Amino acid sequence: MKKLQVKDLMVTGAFAALYFVCVGLGTLLSLVFDRSGNMMYAPAGAALLAGPVYMLLVAKVGKFGSISLVGAVMACFFFLSGYMTAAFLPSLTFGFLAEMVAKSGHYKQKWTNLLSYVIFSFGNLGPIILMWFMRDAYEANLLARGKSAEYIARVMLDFTPENVLWLSTTIILTALISGLFGQYMLQRYFKQSGYLS
Repeated sequence: MKKLQVKDLMVTGAFAALYFVCVGLGTLLSLVFDRSGNMMYAPAGAALLAGPVYMLLVAKVGKFGSISLVGAVMACFFFLSGYMTAAFLPSLTFGFLAEMVAKSGHYKQKWTNLLSYVIFSFGNLGPIILMWFMRDAYEANLLARGKSAEYIARVMLDFTPENVLWLSTTIILTALISGLFGQYMLQRYFKQSGYLS
């Protein structure tokens, strides 16, 4: 198994920064789409924008550890953003699972890479998962950060089968669309330009 070299780490770091930008823009897009402020569509917004970045990363580096490293960067972001400590776990977990799926296709197979991206896109669920499984602690954390009771009531997302199904569906669909678009861009532009050589 090929190991990440210094150059690979630098490339992965650059793509992690690009992915972070996509997550930020996707979150802003979700706020335009849904003004309730509960961030339900933020993971889908991120998934919709980040597919080309993810596919470029996989094609350019193609070594074990690059996907997990991007997941770790996002985990650090959630940890340092004032969310509860457990908010970083989804990014680490789904990042590693996505890595294993891409690795099973040697980072070359179209469909395993696409599935890998769908799985990776669930890593941005950290704050929402906390809302669902640690609701009281999450509300207490928001109060400690100076948020009002009205704000908390507005942004909290109830843990219901309908919400789980809808949230999962939006992430899967947007990740598939963006991932396929990213693969199209690889074939249409980047491979012909020699960028991936």
